[in-house]
Amino acid sequence: MVTRKLRVITGFFGIVCVLSAADFGQIAGKCALNDLLLAERPNGANGEKSGQQDLEDDNDQPATSFSNDIDFNPVDVLSEVSKIVATNFYDQHFNHDSWARNVRDCELKIASVKTRDEFALQINALLATLNTSHTYYFAKSNPKRYQILGIFQHLAGPDFETTVIYDGIGIDTRLVGKEYYITSVFDGLAAAKAGLQFGDEILSVDGQPFHPLDSFIGKCEKTVEVNVRRGGETKSFSVPVERLDGRSMFSTALEASKQVFDRNGKKIAYVHAWSYAGQHYHESIRQTVLFGDFSQCDALVLDLRDGWGGADLNYLNLFRPPIAEIKSTPRTGPPLNFSGVWGKPVALLINGGTTSGKELFAYGFRKMRLGTIVGEKSAGAVVAGSCFLLTNGDVLYVAVSDVEVDGVRLEGVGVAPDLYVPRSLPVEPQSKNQLFDAVTSIDPQLEAAFDLLSERK
Repeated sequence: MVTRKLRVITGFFGIVCVLSAADFGQIAGKCALNDLLLAERPNGANGEKSGQQDLEDDNDQPATSFSNDIDFNPVDVLSEVSKIVATNFYDQHFNHDSWARNVRDCELKIASVKTRDEFALQINALLATLNTSHTYYFAKSNPKRYQILGIFQHLAGPDFETTVIYDGIGIDTRLVGKEYYITSVFDGLAAAKAGLQFGDEILSVDGQPFHPLDSFIGKCEKTVEVNVRRGGETKSFSVPVERLDGRSMFSTALEASKQVFDRNGKKIAYVHAWSYAGQHYHESIRQTVLFGDFSQCDALVLDLRDGWGGADLNYLNLFRPPIAEIKSTPRTGPPLNFSGVWGKPVALLINGGTTSGKELFAYGFRKMRLGTIVGEKSAGAVVAGSCFLLTNGDVLYVAVSDVEVDGVRLEGVGVAPDLYVPRSLPVEPQSKNQLFDAVTSIDPQLEAAFDLLSERK
């Protein structure tokens, strides 16, 4: 079986970001699973979906058919990974001898692996020695594998049932020590509707230890009991399992995130671009901002935290000063004014899960002084990558080109916020000194943006 190469680089702004250099350092140093799921906090890439697929005729079939057991030759797949990296990794000074030594060390370690998760852990430890984002191994046991193939589904082949669709509830998690914590709850999907929150520690699903994929496989249209620890209390949630389609789930989440909040007599619009890697995401925001419910609001919060990256610098045009003001006066009725831009205060939310094209968007947002950036420093994951579908069905993502903006390399650096507001998981050291309340689900970064915008004249 021949490795299929998925070229995903048609220009930088459609690029997916996977893991920051800091995250890779954690994997290399700890060899732990805690950053295996890239968007958990890791870094996103671009969720370009090509519209909602009608799946009603297939609902009697399990969305994802896979075993976490090793059903392939680990040495053969390692060799495949090694050759792809050696041939495609962007560094012009790539040290082939050092890479070969690291591959030999990895071969010894994979000899005893029993599951895809364990195999992926060792491969990602190997890739971490490259100390570069956009370089990651997505096993079939990782929900991100289905999402990334959904992002580039036109390159993934016709078998959507095994490439872009999986059973789940719409969350991202991070493994800290031996505990899984929820880091993202995608708007409009089952977990969000059921009331699961950022920071919840998942104790079990149907009485069994939690696994990001195994816990839900074959349970589509069934309800699972998710037990979590929140604010020192144990809570149970009944959550229906859905068929999640990597091509459309982030469009669903974007639409469901749109809300209008009242703060100090002002109407503040809010939208979360979980993925910004496709014109359809931005067009949805543009239509709502200029012609929809947001058009009558006083201010806007654009949330680029977590999820996948993407974003074209042209998207910034929605927030620049108007080129001209157009006034149209009909025979009857009030005049209509149109400038083609938002033209009102806007705040941008970023954090360590803001990656790739989203980071370039934040960079341009600051350079053009379009508004205030609130949150935490972005991931510093700004190179360009290519995606490879391997013979065992797993996916390898490799950085193939370095990127600079205005002569500056943002890889490993990121974009700092104008207003620093931390938000961390309850187990992280800084959580004791922050405003986040796991019981009331206050989002300190969002609240800071609301305060900022509601106080403006």
